Order: sequence, then structure tokens, then C-alpha cells
Amino acid sequence: MIEQTGTLTKPAGRPLTADDLFAIRMVSDPRVSPDGSSVAYVVTRLDRESDGYLAAIWLVPTTGGEPRQLTAGSARDTTPRWSPDGAEIVFVSNRPGTPGPTPKSSASDDGQPPENPGKGSPRTEDAAGKRANQLWVIRVAGGEARQLTRLPHGASAPAWSPDGRTIAFLAPTAPADDPDTGPDRGDRAAVADERVVTRLTYRADGRGFIDRYAHVWTVPAGGGEPTQLTSGDADDSDLAWSPDGTRIAFIANRTPERDRDQRSLLYDVPAAGGQVRCLTDGQFAFGSPTYAPDGTRIAVVGTDDPVAGGARNAHLWTVPAGGGSPTNHTRSWDRSFGDAGMSDLFVAGDVRPVWEGAAGPLLMLASDRGATHVQRVDLATGAVAPATSGPCRVIAFQRSSGDGLVVAVGDPTHPFELAVTGGHGTGPSPAMDGRSLTRHNAEFLAEVALSPAEELCFPSGGDGQEIHGWLLRPPGATPGGPLRPLIVQIHGGPHAMYGWAMFHEMQLMAARGYLVLYTNPRGSAGYGEGFTGSTRGRWGESDMPDVIGALDAVLARGEVDPNRVGVTGGSYGGYLTNWIVGHSDRFRAAVTQRCVSNFHSFYGTSDIGSTFGEFEFGGTPWADAELLLRHSPISYVDAIQTPLLIIHNEQDLRCPIEQAEQLFVALKRLGRDVAMVRIPGEDHNLSRTGTPSRRLARLHHLVGWFDTHL
Repeated sequence: MIEQTGTLTKPAGRPLTADDLFAIRMVSDPRVSPDGSSVAYVVTRLDRESDGYLAAIWLVPTTGGEPRQLTAGSARDTTPRWSPDGAEIVFVSNRPGTPGPTPKSSASDDGQPPENPGKGSPRTEDAAGKRANQLWVIRVAGGEARQLTRLPHGASAPAWSPDGRTIAFLAPTAPADDPDTGPDRGDRAAVADERVVTRLTYRADGRGFIDRYAHVWTVPAGGGEPTQLTSGDADDSDLAWSPDGTRIAFIANRTPERDRDQRSLLYDVPAAGGQVRCLTDGQFAFGSPTYAPDGTRIAVVGTDDPVAGGARNAHLWTVPAGGGSPTNHTRSWDRSFGDAGMSDLFVAGDVRPVWEGAAGPLLMLASDRGATHVQRVDLATGAVAPATSGPCRVIAFQRSSGDGLVVAVGDPTHPFELAVTGGHGTGPSPAMDGRSLTRHNAEFLAEVALSPAEELCFPSGGDGQEIHGWLLRPPGATPGGPLRPLIVQIHGGPHAMYGWAMFHEMQLMAARGYLVLYTNPRGSAGYGEGFTGSTRGRWGESDMPDVIGALDAVLARGEVDPNRVGVTGGSYGGYLTNWIVGHSDRFRAAVTQRCVSNFHSFYGTSDIGSTFGEFEFGGTPWADAELLLRHSPISYVDAIQTPLLIIHNEQDLRCPIEQAEQLFVALKRLGRDVAMVRIPGEDHNLSRTGTPSRRLARLHHLVGWFDTHL
């Protein structure tokens, strides 16, 4: 039996189309002004003319009122950060600017000479010829923005010093022997672009070959020459100023074993330049540092098992500001801090723990049963209580006045917008109770018919474990109508979750007449560490029964045509799609996207192959070939009879395209109904952040395959 535990409703309108991607506005990264009166935030949209993304910074009063656009133009303006006096905002932009002189460096943290940040090169474009991001400053009262940095490889992640005189930021810094910028570039101009690889970690999805590293810099807020504070062949991230402005904390892995482990440790560096100091030496994977108001402690989010990654709960910790043993304040709470939710209408931001006082409590996002909410943590007792609630997903938050919060929140029929809430976890979703601060998607929502999500709980087809999911019907459809085709969606990760957020892709399928079932099978986040880690070494064996159990439960309701059922998924979801069609003939058609088909070859070709594979399966190709192949869909390819479309991106370094090629060649050789769509120039994240025209092409092939076969 399926237990129905919740529904939402949405008025009707015209059917959603693929082109509606261009109509939806993505609201993100709210930042409350120092006096609490205003919120700066980002509105991002897909732009058809440039075949890219445009973003602008907006302002809205925290008490409500008409939002005001602060920046404009054909650029991507992001990451707004208020000056301490509230008069200016620094932001990141790829708008046209001017090149600058050679910056200076005071970095000496590893006993190495300072790196060459570009020899004063006037180039301000990245390797693909796109304009590099730089820092800009604009007065809140209005006027033209002024360019603050002119670094050859760009700048990001600005953070004001407490006194407002200095801005820290991150910048990719090229080593002195970089062939693009080094002193012998002229001698090598006619030589082939060969690469000499000596590092185990030498590529990253979305980044390509790693030939420069992000380091900590500062620049005078009023303008001037930037100064490099850190160097070395490791990336720095997550900057945080100490309250007295003397030190800058950051996250990095500067250990000698950094290519072989997944540690991310807490460091700091004097703001005036000097030696880098490790504050949390040990087996930790930390992020999101935030100083306590009195400067004595730093809050971080993470685990003491860096190898396990997302399979372990991320807890809230504090670290003495001068270094020392971290304290885990939430060890007894069986949920993970951070946002594990998914959506194709989402722009990620930098979300950190928020101190409500020097002794706490702390506020931070956490994922639970498909919802992401702000939780309040008592540091003395470890007690965790919700500060927001409801069938929705909060992706960012800031303290407003008193206990109030400004949140970026959405649900299955509302793209993310800003809302205010009392911060005590009571009442309905902020997305639906009339307390919205922004309504950038009001016109779109009034025009289209979106499908409400019906929440479901059902037993696994294996051991009866309760599994959680959602069902979309075509707009206006009711359970008593004619039998309809069904598409089962499987999320990636596997340690992520579907839930209370809008997916354009799923709404498009519903608009085309399909029922859409999406679930959180074993391995998903949001249901406790035991549930999340239960797929380790058992991919395909422990999770497939959960998906089949969901299908059986929905079929039993009598509204699905059992002969017109399809399945699709991407990344891990692509893996499980491959596995399912190799072990079942229940599906009339399948689409596998950015998939894994062979863990033996994945080990050496994926940017995370060795670390991910060794944790998830505990094996290597030379010692455990049988284990890896036993869990590889390619080993069961001769059993696949389901018509299969393979969609894969040619620049995907997470799940390299050779995974798709193996599957396609084998199925073609076997004479099966198979086709492969190769999408050029895109990485693993095409469906979320890819080139707009290619996102549309992917949707066309995905839905078209089901239109043909179902």
C-alpha cells in the first residue's frame, strides 16, 4: 500500500515547454545589509541571444517593498557582499574591464618562492576565450561600478575586512613555469601543446587540466595593487576574516598526501602576509568556516572520515581560533548538515553557519527527508531544533532583525524566491504563506500549468524498508482518469536527494502527458547515515529493489499503463538505469545520461575514479577486478533488451565519455535498439549549468525517445 502523506495544489494555465527555461528567473545568494534593512541578492536567467547566462544584483527591503535592480548590462554579476558600513557592495562580474599591472606577492607559506601570477600579462580571458571574472565595487545609492581587480586569470569569493579597508579574495595563480605565462613561452610557441603529468589529481570536471591553483589575495577596498598571501600547488577556498581583522581563515589540503586523500583542513594566514598555519591537523573534511563574534572559535561543517565523503553525516564542529582539537557538537543527530537537494533551476551559493551569539546557538542548513531547512544548534547540549519548516527546500539564509530570517526557498511548483520567516520552525512553507520578498517568477507562474507533487511512502521490493518518493501527474489529471505512461527518474550521487524543489525537466515530462515518479532509494541523503551508506559495495543490489518497489506500488494504484513505463537517470542515476535494464525487462524504454558502465575503467579515467571507487567498493582494478566488474553494468550488457538512448557530454571528466562508448559499442554489436547522443563542449553538469542551446537539445532527445517508444 502507498501511504499518501502530503499534496500541493497549483492553478492551471498553458502547458510548460522546453523554451520556458528562458522565462524562469533563478534567485540566489541573499545577503542582508549590516543594519538589517535591505537584502542584496542575485537573479540569474538563461539568455537566448548570447547562448549563455546573465545575472544581476538586486536590492529589496527586509520589510517588503518593490525590489530595485542595482546592476545591469550583458554580464554575469554575482556574489554581492556588503561593506561593513553598508554604503558599498563588492561583487564578481565578467563585464568588460581593463587589464592591469603585475600584482605583488608576499606569499611564502610553504617555503617556496612566490608564484608568477601572469608576468603582468594583459590577458583577462580564460582558456576558452571568455572574459575572466574580476571584482567590482558599486555604491548602494547608485552610480557606475568601479573595477577593483585586473588579474590575468580572474578573481572570486570577495570578503570585506571588519574595518572595511581591505577585501580578501581568491584568484587562480599560475606557476612560474606555466607555458602560457612563464619566461620561456616565446621559445615554446612553436612546440606542440604537450602536457607532462606528474600528479595523481591532474584533471577536474568543469575545470579541465589543473595548471593553476586558487590562492588567497587581498586588495585595498578603495583600489590599488592586490597582494598574494598564499602559494603552492593546492587550492584554497572558503575565506573568513577574524573579527579583529588580523587573520584570514580558509580551507585547503596542503598535506603531502593531498593527491591520495580527501582531507580538507582549516588553515589561516596573517592578513598582512606571513606563514600559513594549520588549525586542524588530522583526518577531517571541513568546510564553511565562520568565526564566533568574540573571535575565540571557528565553526565548520564536516566529518572526521574524509574518505567516506557524502556517505557520512556532515556535523557542526567548532575549532579553537588558535588551533587545536575540533569539537563535534551534533554527533548524536542522525542527519547531515548542508543542502543535499537537487534541481535544474538552482544557482549554488556560499552558505555558512551563522552565530547567534559568542556562545551560540548556531544556525545552518540540513537535509531531511527531501526537505532542506535551517536548523538551530545549541552548542552546549547538541540539541537541534528547526528554524524553518514545511514542504520546501531552503537553499540560502541570512539573519534579519531579531530572530527573523531571510531565506531563498522553493517547492515543486515555485522556483526559488526570497521570503522572510520568524525563525522558529512553525507555520507553513515560506514559499506559500504570503511572506515573500520577491516575485520574479510571478508572471511565469500565472501563465503556465505546473503539476503538484504528491508525496508517497512505499515498501522496498527487497526487504520492505520504507522508501520515500513523489509523483507528478499531467496538469489537471486525477487518479481516476485514463491509464497513462510513466517515467521513473533516478537521481545522481548516490548521496544526494530528490525532494521539495521544482525541476523544469520533470514538469516538462508531466506537461507532455507523462506521470513522473522520482524517489530516494538507499544511498540517498536525508534519511540517516545508515541509509545513506547502505549502498557501499552493493551498488545495483541494494538500490534497484527500492526503485522496483516504487514502480510496483504506483502500478497497483491503477492509473499507469504497465506496458508504457520508462526509466532514466544521470550520473549514478545513469549507472542504476544501466543496471536495471540489464537485470529487468519491466521497462519499455530507457535513457541513460552521463553514466557509469564499467568501474574497472572508471578507476583510471574519472577525475575521482581512484578515491571514489576505493571507498564505494573497497577495491582496485589490479587486486579486485572481479569485484569491480561484478558491479559494472557492462558485464550484463548481453541481457539488455530495452531500447536504450545514451546521452553523454564529451567534456565530462566525472563520468568520462568512454563509459558511454563501451555501452554503445557492445549494444550495437549485439544488434540491440540503441542510439548515442554525444554533446560537445559540455561537462558533467550540462542539465544544470550547461550552454542553454545544448540544454534544450538534451531535453529534446530525452523526451523524444520516450515519445517514440512509449
